[in-house]
Amino acid sequence: MLVYALPGTLETREADLDLLWEAGATGLEERGGQIRAYFDERLEFTGPLAGGEWLEEQEQDWQAAFKRDIRPVVAGRITIAPPWLADEVPATQLPLIIEPGMAFGTGHHATTRLAVEALSALDLNGKNVLDVGTGSGVLAMAAAKLGADLAYGVDIDPQTIPVARENAAQNGLSAPQAQFDEGTLAQGSFTAPAGHAALAEQGYDVLVANLFAELHDLLAATYLDHLRPGGALLLTGILEDRLGLVLAALEREGVRGVEVRQEGEWALVTGQKAG
Repeated sequence: MLVYALPGTLETREADLDLLWEAGATGLEERGGQIRAYFDERLEFTGPLAGGEWLEEQEQDWQAAFKRDIRPVVAGRITIAPPWLADEVPATQLPLIIEPGMAFGTGHHATTRLAVEALSALDLNGKNVLDVGTGSGVLAMAAAKLGADLAYGVDIDPQTIPVARENAAQNGLSAPQAQFDEGTLAQGSFTAPAGHAALAEQGYDVLVANLFAELHDLLAATYLDHLRPGGALLLTGILEDRLGLVLAALEREGVRGVEVRQEGEWALVTGQKAG
């Protein structure tokens, strides 16, 4: 059995797990400060997967090992868990069940936790929430679980949308409350979800985006175009050394009440649209 070992943990390398699955990994586990990916053949990796070490080992039950390492993640009023740990979600928490490896956003990465915690701190009852770059749909689903009237997830990657819809269905969420579509925020191409045409003009109560600093800088004005006056803006996926870029963008666009929360090297920035 071939094993590709990368330094890191399931938490610190969550964004790379999908890349390993897509490359043909038959299993993943965390052991001794490494992510160990099991393959049927040796591959040459570049980019974020470069720098690992190929090992040859005896066959083992990798599925059992992977399930052993995954634990539920508590984020505010939400607990994110894989299906086999659904029974471990405390009765006082709202359960959000995500199958690991389906798309980025299983809750083990700090950026996901920060965003879900920020959503949990808001009163979302009856609100309309836009999740930009929805991926697995975890943030839109969290908003729906927290009482949003509409949680709308959009992503430029068409492969994420069926995953998000499947995750939503597994959590008992569906249209019209939770909706997912391929798309961008660009003027002229963005459309409001079914049954909510007025939002294209009125704007959303909350916009959350787990992307990266350079894209937040580029989209700052566009984010505000999709928020109602006084609407809440939640931005994460921001590395500490790029935080200044995002703060400057929000100052440029007149965002009020800007606050920063950090976990390790990752930051979440929140604020409100003026008006």
